Amino acid sequence: MALEPAIQELVDRAAIRDLMARYARGLDRLDLDLVASSFTTDAYVNYGTWEDTGVDNIVRRLRARVSRYDRSTHFMGDQVVRFNGDTADVETYALIYIVYSVEGNQYQSMGGIHYEDRMTRHGGGWQVQRRVVHHDWRRKARVDESVPGTERLPISE
Repeated sequence: MALEPAIQELVDRAAIRDLMARYARGLDRLDLDLVASSFTTDAYVNYGTWEDTGVDNIVRRLRARVSRYDRSTHFMGDQVVRFNGDTADVETYALIYIVYSVEGNQYQSMGGIHYEDRMTRHGGGWQVQRRVVHHDWRRKARVDESVPGTERLPISE
């Protein structure tokens, strides 16, 4: 049974938001099968410093990058979606927090990016067919363990 067009658009928007959340969770949990499910088999990506085609190549390159981190958090934010039948142009803003170690010192990198995606409806769901990542800003800092953490703040009873 077909849905009313307005209802179908809401369902598709929710599915696209879920796709981006799944992609982020896959990166942060090093679940590259989850990341792979976000892309069409013939997907093209340009992450700024590298580009590739084909989901297997994309996942291989992402695995090499995210496996270097101690941990990460990708937070997907504002999103604009323009539908054109079974395709959608999607722009998603994101904040990325990465903790990593170099020569025994721990660092954190915080950045703002936005994904410019062409997504296609595939098998009832949505997948990324073309992705260009724009790096808007980045800040890197050494983790200073001498700075008191919030656990040292008094708790009023």
